[in-house]
Amino acid sequence: MEANASGFFSTINLVKTIVGAGMLAIPYAFRSDGILVGVLLVLVGAITSGFGLFVLAKCSKALKEPRTSSFFTLCSITYPSLSLLFDFSMFVQCYGVGLSYLVLVGDLLPGVLGGTRNGWILASAVPIVPLVLLKKLDSLKYSSILGLFAVAYLVCLILGSFVENTLLTENYREIRGDVSWINVYDMKGVVSTFTIVIFAFTGSMNMFSIINELKDNSLTNINIVISRSLLISAALFLCVGICGYLTFGSNVLGNIMLNYNPESYWTVIGKVCLGVVVILSFPLLFYPCRIATNNMIHWVRITYVEFEEDPVDSSENNDPTAPIAMVVEDEEDRLLLGADNSYQATSCQDASHDLEENVTRVTNPVAAVPFSDKSFYILTAILVSSLYLLALNVTSFALVLGLVGATGSTSISFTLPGLFGFKLIGSQAAKHGQLMSRADLIIRRCSLLLSIFGVAVTCLSLYVTLFFGV
Repeated sequence: MEANASGFFSTINLVKTIVGAGMLAIPYAFRSDGILVGVLLVLVGAITSGFGLFVLAKCSKALKEPRTSSFFTLCSITYPSLSLLFDFSMFVQCYGVGLSYLVLVGDLLPGVLGGTRNGWILASAVPIVPLVLLKKLDSLKYSSILGLFAVAYLVCLILGSFVENTLLTENYREIRGDVSWINVYDMKGVVSTFTIVIFAFTGSMNMFSIINELKDNSLTNINIVISRSLLISAALFLCVGICGYLTFGSNVLGNIMLNYNPESYWTVIGKVCLGVVVILSFPLLFYPCRIATNNMIHWVRITYVEFEEDPVDSSENNDPTAPIAMVVEDEEDRLLLGADNSYQATSCQDASHDLEENVTRVTNPVAAVPFSDKSFYILTAILVSSLYLLALNVTSFALVLGLVGATGSTSISFTLPGLFGFKLIGSQAAKHGQLMSRADLIIRRCSLLLSIFGVAVTCLSLYVTLFFGV
């Protein structure tokens, strides 16, 4: 597959992956958090998610051919026994959210444009099916641009309403409840809305596809795409969160669109735009869902059907997906090579031990997961059909979706990137008989903290989902 995606369109796709219907719940989070804490949580979400994406990008360079990177290939060289589990988490996350989008289409559009719930769900297949048949994420760039125009309208609607009803009138208190600038309005609400903000920045499901398809997939260019995407997403979330909250205060609802006059022409257009956002977000979730399904099938096949124990010397293998550095020799007097190529003797023995513990010897290099045209179309047909059948028969699965988000989203955004980083960062130095640079050592330790953060968020999210409701 030719890699010709530009940084601009890769940024578009990543922003659209992150920014979806969940954006409209940010003002509700501010209702409990207050302005100060709400802004801080948005920044925490942006920083932690951005660092997770950065770690994934850096770990992709631990492959001889970074364009074959995926969660499966990295899992196979770091935690091979957990490859199926992690791909299953990816599948459940993307499948569950994709299903919720179809249900939302059926619940939203009949009240705006008329028709029946099932009719609109089936009608959504007209734009969705051609898009899910595209084989490259970069091919979705134009639909992502259209989706961002719809997002822009929603942002302008919220911003315009704030200017008109709050800044340009003295009667804003008629529609606005209490507003908290510094103090937390509701501590229990902070706990329950924390996960809303954290989950809003989930975009790691398409990170490897972006890395593989970028024409210039140098780490510098990838980091530019990540930085721009997170800055744009954070700016949108802050604008919607602050303006929406200052417009309605403690009266803001879980979906801020419900606060606006349903008879207003601008509100009707906004709800149609929300439907467009949801429909065009579906293919971006379906893309990694299909890859994860193929990876699981491949894992089952090589584990239980075609498994042959035939060790291969990795130094003689030309497999492009083999890790670049896999062997570390004992050498207690080795010095720590700094980022500036100066030798530092501090903590040398500890660093040598850490590196030896976390660089794996690979005897069976990981091959790129095959995905034939036949398998592509069969899996697409099965997944799309099952999603639509469920959407036509499921009206509410909030608890299940909450549990899926609490486990799947945090694992692919924080826990798994952190584990990859802790295991792989520094392997390139090991290949050349050196120890990690000080910068890599810091990143590796921060990766471990990211995994711990992910586990903590998972536990908190499960607690909120089970005891506070969703």
